[in-house]
Amino acid sequence: MKDYINKIALSIDVEDWYHTPLVTGASFSKYKTLDDFFSDWKGKFDTITEPTLKILELLEKYNITATFFVVANVVQNYPLIVEALKNSPHEIACHSLNHNSSIDSKTKQPLQPLEEWTKELIQAKNILEYTFQKEIIGYRAPGAYFGKWMIPVLEKLGFKYDSSIAYNSLYNKTDVQLTNIPSTPYRLNSKTLGPDNPDSNLIELPWANIRFLGKNIPAGGAYFFRLMGFNFYKYAIRKNLENGDTMFYFHPIDCTDDEIPLSNFKSRPFYWINKGTKTLRKIEKLFKYFDGRFAPCSEIYEKYILKQDVQFSQIR
Repeated sequence: MKDYINKIALSIDVEDWYHTPLVTGASFSKYKTLDDFFSDWKGKFDTITEPTLKILELLEKYNITATFFVVANVVQNYPLIVEALKNSPHEIACHSLNHNSSIDSKTKQPLQPLEEWTKELIQAKNILEYTFQKEIIGYRAPGAYFGKWMIPVLEKLGFKYDSSIAYNSLYNKTDVQLTNIPSTPYRLNSKTLGPDNPDSNLIELPWANIRFLGKNIPAGGAYFFRLMGFNFYKYAIRKNLENGDTMFYFHPIDCTDDEIPLSNFKSRPFYWINKGTKTLRKIEKLFKYFDGRFAPCSEIYEKYILKQDVQFSQIR
């Protein structure tokens, strides 16, 4: 049955260059807050309106519905993006208020008191729901920094799924030692962030990964897609689809032809490699190759829930 073929949860993280941790939102950022950045920065800050509109045109061309994980701060600074998304069929999900990292990249300890983090998350969810007049059920942590302490808060606030966990051999952005993380959706254990003995109702849509040269290599998309290219990702996504539904994501900034001011920061000289129209063309090649396989995250979530309900009824 066509509805049950394995699919790719397609998502776009709507954030700009200054949301990166080197500029704002982390303990090592150049600017402590976004307010500090906007009070100091005198140059052009918008590098994503044009590519976002191009992405929306491309999605319409291939009849693809996706999920846009929006940083709520975008709402007040990018009116054309907001209006375009309002008039689209795409799912809107939450990517935080200001794209502040939730945990320290080295110590994995929270960077904010829980009450402050919760307050900002409520504000972000309210802004997005009011702006787009849609229920927000999905969350992705800024920078994929995800702590187990977030799960009960996300559940309490009405989030149904998360898509932050990137299981691989190169880095771990969570506050636990990840083991036995599948590449397919699962219900979260709030202590291990894994699928065994789940004790929450929050569903995880994990990032794709691929075994390569004895290592698990991130294959979710974005920077690694720009770095590794179309052929590698065609292979990686096909392998992940063999196990079930998988996930692919990117940013509008991956597709911008504008110069990124961040490229002048010496600590990440190659981070913006292969961006722009070249990357957008490669994304279009993926759309063509995996025609009929892309879906919004909410559809993958609902498919997982339906599958669990069917399995439960069979057991009974």
